[in-house]
Amino acid sequence: MKDRPLVTVVGILAVGWGLAIVFAPELATVFSTGAIFVKLIGVLTLVQGLRVVQSRRQRDLLQAETGDPETNVTLPTPGAEFDERLRIVHTGRRKDRFRARKQLRGTLESSLIEAIVQRDGCSKDEARTRLETGSWTDDAEAAAFLGGPSAPRRSWREWFRRSLGGQTTFQLRARRAANAVADYVEDNR
Repeated sequence: MKDRPLVTVVGILAVGWGLAIVFAPELATVFSTGAIFVKLIGVLTLVQGLRVVQSRRQRDLLQAETGDPETNVTLPTPGAEFDERLRIVHTGRRKDRFRARKQLRGTLESSLIEAIVQRDGCSKDEARTRLETGSWTDDAEAAAFLGGPSAPRRSWREWFRRSLGGQTTFQLRARRAANAVADYVEDNR
């Protein structure tokens, strides 16, 4: 009743008069329903309509917002990091190449030790022993790459045949070891 006291009072009186007519229909004859009464109601309706329209024009327009459409998310290719490390082994500075070889071999060894421990339920020392002896795989290349001195070695004839290919011996053995580790992990599932 603070901002529009006259309109509020008129509204309360109109509602009260309407309720009085509902309970006492003889009060409806107090005002004639002639043309003047109809015109008065029309003018009041028009004024109220203009007031509502004017108040709506001064407000900010609110509308629904749609969400962002789905976008394609580019994810790295599985094994891309391994391929990049393998590439650095032969293209970087000498210091970086040795570091990359050591990191690559260390990553494969730690992954394999974790897989052996999880799959066979043995200790890390037992898993390291299996890694060094090469008993975790049938692939002699992978066993020789990750294993210790007791791991199986390949023959000179095999070495010569592989060295004529497009990859270096280290790259070939690293890929074979990575595939053997992946196969070992997949056999666990």
